[in-house]
Amino acid sequence: MAQSRSIKAIILASGQSLTTLVGLVSAVVLTRLFTQDDYATYRQTLLAYTFAAPFVILGLDRALFYFLPNEKRRTRGVLVENLLLLAVGGLGLTLFLLAGGNHLLAGRFNNPALVTALLLLAPYPLFMVPTTTLSACLLARDRTAQVAAYNVSSRLIMLLAVVLPCLFFPQPTVAIVGMVAGAGIAAMIAMTLMFRACDSGDWRPTFGGMRSQIAFSVPLGLSTLVGTVSRGLDQVFVAAMCPAATFAVFVNGAMEIPLVGIITGSVTSVLIVDYAKLYKEGRLDEIVRLIHRAMVKCALILIPVMAFLLCMAPELMRLLFGARYEGSAVPFRIYLLLLPIRTLTFGAIFMATGNSRYILGQAIIPLVGKLLLTSYAISYFGPSGAAMTTVLIAYCATIPYSLVYLCRILNERALRLFPWISLLKIGLASFAPTLVILLMKNLLPWPDSVCLATASAVYGLMILAMLKWLGLADVGMMLANIRSRLAQRFA
Repeated sequence: MAQSRSIKAIILASGQSLTTLVGLVSAVVLTRLFTQDDYATYRQTLLAYTFAAPFVILGLDRALFYFLPNEKRRTRGVLVENLLLLAVGGLGLTLFLLAGGNHLLAGRFNNPALVTALLLLAPYPLFMVPTTTLSACLLARDRTAQVAAYNVSSRLIMLLAVVLPCLFFPQPTVAIVGMVAGAGIAAMIAMTLMFRACDSGDWRPTFGGMRSQIAFSVPLGLSTLVGTVSRGLDQVFVAAMCPAATFAVFVNGAMEIPLVGIITGSVTSVLIVDYAKLYKEGRLDEIVRLIHRAMVKCALILIPVMAFLLCMAPELMRLLFGARYEGSAVPFRIYLLLLPIRTLTFGAIFMATGNSRYILGQAIIPLVGKLLLTSYAISYFGPSGAAMTTVLIAYCATIPYSLVYLCRILNERALRLFPWISLLKIGLASFAPTLVILLMKNLLPWPDSVCLATASAVYGLMILAMLKWLGLADVGMMLANIRSRLAQRFA
């Protein structure tokens, strides 16, 4: 069962990471095809949907995790009820855009080109909102492989649908039409998979069934809504307060590394069950030890990645997006400072210990803080002020809030809750080699691709040596594991 949970969580996390990766590949291509104003129009169109969608989904995309596993008589009816509710939400977004919402958002973002772009986007929610329930539906019916296949194929379809037409007609409206077409194809595949998985009983929906799903989903969706809105506020404020070209540079740097979601998702999926079991048994010290091990393992990946990318951010931005987007390195570096926080998922511990109410507080604090501070920060520091506000609130408010309640729940002091010594050693091992990398950058004016490749190799060797020297990793065992995996793959 533990392996099954891990695999499912990795698939869910990989779906999110694939979305990020596809967005990154699209950005790499489109930044070279579009002007900065056109690219800003395309990204602001995406922002409008991603910011608005949680308001109509409201947790319904996860309702089938609860309603399907024990359903024997009418799986089709339960699925139809869920899809119908989501379709109504998608229709609401479509009608909003058709009824003048496109003009409203274009005015708020000071971008007249959005009027046409958002009008073309109007059918998109009808396709995409109902398909958000696919992962919950198929995983609840033990169709794990199908979820993985859909994640890969649907993202590839969306990538090709957006990028290929723009190679011949480089306009943001062409990209948006391709996005809608790709969403339509992906939606047809999703519907086929879901109805094949839920093939028993009467298909007709009931008001009682829909009411039950709403009652279950809305409280869950509200905390998700707050978190999603909070994460999107940075881009919304920059889009509203800065020129389109400035937004284009900012938004390319305001991204999370795809690797992070897979790491945190897979680790959390395994630990949340162990946290719950240990808490019920009253073994709080064991939970603390588990937290230490988890944070160290995540930090061994995330902290070195942060240190390296802090050094190489300008080269990476130029290589990915071109010289016009070198300024994206500034917000990118600022957001990288959040990676140490990602070594522990506080929400998983709150859920496992029956203290889910604190998760909502975790989401509300950054939302309120950003609403109060972001516009002032942008006024003083430019678009990077939005990123600075996010990092400042995280370290000065959200983390202290979470730490206070975590100490109460686990009956432990803050100084003993985290493996501070090990984290400091990992930080030392991660940042010491950056001195060599920075020196190499300044003395050897190589092309960005050569510089990144060389720096990656040098940093990789040095970090492994540092970790071994500090006793943080058994490099020999790591290499042996890699060799055995490669041997199994190619045997």
